[in-house]
Amino acid sequence: MLQARCAEEAEYEEILAMTQETFRKAAGGRSTGEFERNIVEATVTADPNFRKGDLRIVEVEGKIVSMMLIIRRQVRIGKALVNNAIVSPVATRVGYEKKGYCSLIMRDAIGYMKQQEFELTTLWGHPWLYTHYGYSPAMLAPSIAIKPERCRPTEVKDAFTMKPYEKTQAKAVTDIYHKNTVNQVLAVIRNPEPFEWKIRSPDVEFQTVIDKKGRVIGYYVISQSAPSGRNLLEVGVANTEACKIIFNKALDYAKEKKLTEVICPMSPRHPFAQFAYWQNAELRTTMASGAGFARILNMTTLFDKMKRELENRLNHTEFYNKTLSLAVKTGKEAITFLIDDGEITVSTGKEKADCTVEAPLPSLNPLVTGYKSIHELVETKEITINSGRAITKKSSYFRLVNVLFPKSMPYDSNLPLVWE
Repeated sequence: MLQARCAEEAEYEEILAMTQETFRKAAGGRSTGEFERNIVEATVTADPNFRKGDLRIVEVEGKIVSMMLIIRRQVRIGKALVNNAIVSPVATRVGYEKKGYCSLIMRDAIGYMKQQEFELTTLWGHPWLYTHYGYSPAMLAPSIAIKPERCRPTEVKDAFTMKPYEKTQAKAVTDIYHKNTVNQVLAVIRNPEPFEWKIRSPDVEFQTVIDKKGRVIGYYVISQSAPSGRNLLEVGVANTEACKIIFNKALDYAKEKKLTEVICPMSPRHPFAQFAYWQNAELRTTMASGAGFARILNMTTLFDKMKRELENRLNHTEFYNKTLSLAVKTGKEAITFLIDDGEITVSTGKEKADCTVEAPLPSLNPLVTGYKSIHELVETKEITINSGRAITKKSSYFRLVNVLFPKSMPYDSNLPLVWE
């Protein structure tokens, strides 16, 4: 019987070659497949989070025909940190497509990720494919566009220097990164380790901004060979002065390369994005028919880890001193939030709740990440809310669900620069 399994170290080279060839041919000459190969190679050889089972394969007659990689990272949902499995990349050997190998490996991976006690899994991919495995649109694709024709250099008052990134600066740039993404739903948690910050390509320039006191106040990463629209790979800023310096650098780069715009993937809530907006840059948010997907793997442990965050959301509203209960049901899984004077207990018991939210998994995913509001989901009949209290207005429970799961701008931010 055909089965998916974890890859052995002796098979890694074949997997790398197959992955590169698959993406090269799938792109029709627009890509070399090197980026996808880099992701796999860097992860299995250098990522301290990697575990042997995270690289999955399907083998047919001694040949590897399909592969997928799981990348372990914690991500933010408010102040809660949850275990997330990023799926990237997934590849099926040319000539072996549409034979069920991709489906086999994805279903195997879902089971493996649940066993590994991940709360969430995210990926970027084709909308027509990943919905078959419980994923649904749950992330945005935001960016800023700096255009020389409409943006002007800003005045920099303080003395500064720019230096190529050095590993001794890892903690400083990591701290800046986290301060910039602290309010970003699905932002990836980084560590000040070489793997997270090391650049492997000579075409990528990683510069830090140093103030007159010798402190790192910002950094930027520019690719000399990235396709148009993704030259500015990442920006981190500690203050407004760093914003000015890096903004001017982006303009200089665009003029030097004769580009009409320089684009950087970035949440609109990022301090550099907010600064750039007031300098006439464009903020863009693409829904992309849900190119960014998420799937809840373990609802109970997810909400257990979100407990303090949910209480914080609750206690800033009129529900701070209420006693009530809310059940969330999806498929055969159900949990109940027992709310008592600002404290929440996450229960898997069969208590009768004041209100029940019934949501299939593809609808619960975007509710939890904030990609869609409860009002949108109820209006499109993706979710139903049933109140057990006849005397209570249903609108009160709409409000409660909206407080617990407010609409946001979920975006998983940039991953290790070592891939580039």
